[in-house]
Amino acid sequence: MTSSDFSHAEAFSRNLGWITKGEQLQLRHKKVAIPGMGGVGGSYLLALTRLGVSKFHIADMDIFEQANFNRQVGASMSTVGRSKVEVMIEMARDINPDIEIKSFDKGVSAGPEDSNVDEFLEGVDLLVDGFDFFVLDIRRAVFSRCHELSIPAITCAPVGMGAAIISFLPNKMSFEDYFKMSEQDTEEEKYIKFLIGLTPRPVHQAYLVDPSYVDIKNQKVPSTPMGIQLSTGLLVTEALKILLSRGKVRAAPHYQLYDAYRGILRKGYIPFGNANPVQKLKFIIGRALYLKLSQAVKKNEDRVDEAASVMEKIIDQARWTPSGDNVQPWRFEIKGTRKIIIHVPEIEKKNPYEFDRGRPTYLSVGMMLETMRMAAKSHSLSLSWKLPDDTVWDGRAITIEVNFKKRQHSVIDSLLAYVPLRSVNRFSYQTRKIDDAVKKRLTEEIDDLFDIVWFESPEARLKFSRLNAAATDIRLRLEECFKVHKQIIDWTDGDSREGVPAKAVGMDKISLILMKGAMKSWPRMDFMNKYMAGTLLAQLQMDILPGYKCASHFVVLWKESGAKELVDILQAGEKLQRFWLQATQEGLVLQPSMATVCFSHYADKGIDFSGGNTSLANKASRLGGKFDAQLGGRLGDVIFSGRLGYSSKTSDIPRSIRKTTEQLLFDGTSET
Repeated sequence: MTSSDFSHAEAFSRNLGWITKGEQLQLRHKKVAIPGMGGVGGSYLLALTRLGVSKFHIADMDIFEQANFNRQVGASMSTVGRSKVEVMIEMARDINPDIEIKSFDKGVSAGPEDSNVDEFLEGVDLLVDGFDFFVLDIRRAVFSRCHELSIPAITCAPVGMGAAIISFLPNKMSFEDYFKMSEQDTEEEKYIKFLIGLTPRPVHQAYLVDPSYVDIKNQKVPSTPMGIQLSTGLLVTEALKILLSRGKVRAAPHYQLYDAYRGILRKGYIPFGNANPVQKLKFIIGRALYLKLSQAVKKNEDRVDEAASVMEKIIDQARWTPSGDNVQPWRFEIKGTRKIIIHVPEIEKKNPYEFDRGRPTYLSVGMMLETMRMAAKSHSLSLSWKLPDDTVWDGRAITIEVNFKKRQHSVIDSLLAYVPLRSVNRFSYQTRKIDDAVKKRLTEEIDDLFDIVWFESPEARLKFSRLNAAATDIRLRLEECFKVHKQIIDWTDGDSREGVPAKAVGMDKISLILMKGAMKSWPRMDFMNKYMAGTLLAQLQMDILPGYKCASHFVVLWKESGAKELVDILQAGEKLQRFWLQATQEGLVLQPSMATVCFSHYADKGIDFSGGNTSLANKASRLGGKFDAQLGGRLGDVIFSGRLGYSSKTSDIPRSIRKTTEQLLFDGTSET
């Protein structure tokens, strides 16, 4: 079909019934100005075009890029790098070939020497605000001129998964009188005034799961396609009423806000706009919130520059591998363009958690090797690794030689994207059952080497949580464990680069205060354990409650019993990494419970881990016996244990992050 076949009457005939034929003709001859063809602006243009409006002034000086894909109707792979104005004109004309559009591809300017505001508003019946949220000064100038020329203007902003709308009509309150911005305000203060004016009664904050992405200073905030579409529906409906002069339009200081996520509609009237005493109080609160958000903004995750070598890029992804207590023991030595030597230091003999000659560390190293393999495939490389022939598994420092070969094509492993997202969650989960199909996909990642036993019923979860609580009782009474805890628990706010954030250990605020005081010295901790309720509070909050409130505990066991070599442990780590990443992909969170495995191992092998403390040795013996009974006598086959579930916390939890790639490069002298 060609443009000569186009019929305006037929194209928009389905609008009839909600509007009359006469009104459809009126809309055909109305002219609407839309500054901005990005998120809302482009969507407004197409919706108004489908409504039958046939005359527009549009403005934008930007081009489409991939960061626009989540919300901008004109953004696609075929339009990346193209002018937004040009693309949106093509899309509008593909709907209505007879459309008349005057474009301003240099944007709208209100400067003393180059103002084109009057030209942009010439003959316009309505202005709809498509400016980016952060474009305030030119927005103010355009709205002020609309007020002077008696042109109605609407601003509608996507807010979370909702939208807020305010209309400014001739002879009513102006944009300037409503928002009360002044030249004395800082940019940040103008943003706050604009936001509290748009959303006097906000509801979106309740489901903002990660405030660290609200980067007002750098003009980067989260957005949703739902917010854009809701804004479009609200604004075009308001535009119809204004253009056709029918239906009640409540002008500023009236406002309307609808949030689809929470199913809440709020509308109201704010006498004097932001000059209202309540709004002034909100401004003070808003400034405090802005400061808090500024502090929460995610810092650069230290990713290597695009110009870095392929080996550095592979290391950059591998560094996100989990390690016990986030100690990150490995160092990487780049040996040319196809080889890396991994240096793993001597296992700390006084660390009780490093049981079985450092098994936890070597499992982590295996996880890292699998991460490197996935990263290598994305760079069209295959990976192989080997231990030196003289390697002895006795806790001494080792090296691993990693070699890469060119592949014909790159392969993107779907699990690779989850490497930096995977994290330990020590809090309570939902008790929602894990579907059999999900468990099957998890099992498929490991079933060539391992069996997996699930403990899903409420009784089984409670029984397993008591095992973990018994292990916690042991480790909190052991001075050598205390030294480890004191070293790795990070009491500063936020994420921890070289330890575990205190706020992520799973205890409430009051308990953390008690814990911080107790950890000042071992005598103080020992005294509290012996005379002040012992370890019961920690057992309850760190094991019993979260252990019960999960979907399932699980234990991974070797299919074939017998002695294992270091190579086997490294290969086990590779499999476990895929299991953990698959769980993350399925929307599950995980917490290892290796302390139970650790102390059961000592008891099973008759190893003195407590410096002759008979009481702790007996506790470990009882723990190991109960654990073995739950496994049907297969304690010796255990390689890994943990709990799984769907997170019940939607707020951002502080987490362990990693050292930079530069910090992890081996220099021949550095110690971990």
